[in-house]
Amino acid sequence: MRSTVVRARAGSPPRGVEDLSGDDEDHLDRESLVLAGQALTWQSVFSSGALTAVPLSGTSALLVRLDEETRPEEWHDRFVMGLVHRMKGELSIAAVTARLLAEAAGEDSGDDTELLASAIDGFVGLLGELEEARTPEGLAEQMVRDVLRTHTALLNGLEHQQVSVREHEEFTIHTVRSASAHLTRSELERLGRQVGLPWPARPKNGLGRDLGMARWRATVQSQRHQMWCRVEKKNVLVTELWFREPRKRPG
Repeated sequence: MRSTVVRARAGSPPRGVEDLSGDDEDHLDRESLVLAGQALTWQSVFSSGALTAVPLSGTSALLVRLDEETRPEEWHDRFVMGLVHRMKGELSIAAVTARLLAEAAGEDSGDDTELLASAIDGFVGLLGELEEARTPEGLAEQMVRDVLRTHTALLNGLEHQQVSVREHEEFTIHTVRSASAHLTRSELERLGRQVGLPWPARPKNGLGRDLGMARWRATVQSQRHQMWCRVEKKNVLVTELWFREPRKRPG
């Protein structure tokens, strides 16, 4: 096993692979730096092949090369099962609460049906979202939509939003720009570090029920896409989604 620390040169979260450098430059290729950058962007463990990147802080990540390859599906399955277990917990709470309400009322309560129906609807909705995450059709549109919603939730007041698309090598890049009328650049940089987390993720509110972009982390990892965040000018939060296009077969 070989490990090295990758850091963002400017001391702030990376805006792209060019912002990253490592202690062992001779053994770091572009894909390795991208992997470390994604771990920093999502603030989560990222794995590809024999490489795994673990965020140490907002600006540094430990890159480990394992002897055996880790299948991306393993991380995806762990993420999925975590959500399913959460929903099972909600179903259990709803069932117990319904029973207690019925006992307190001394008769069948209408609330038990409402609670159980709500939990079941949430469970079905979650399964639908997980199915969408595995379906390549419309993936870009779904993720861009969630970036827009995430920006709106985090910035809490927008001047305007803009979406653009461009091609670069084997990638199609969707860029979302959201301008704020009242937030400073430093505030936007702080919020940009939360785009890959469940939202609302402002400290005073804790973690919200909506996963936002966080639900796409496993999909990005397994399909080797990328997400990068930065601030432009003084008041524009930018999130770029780099979708890796399938390689075309010659001839």
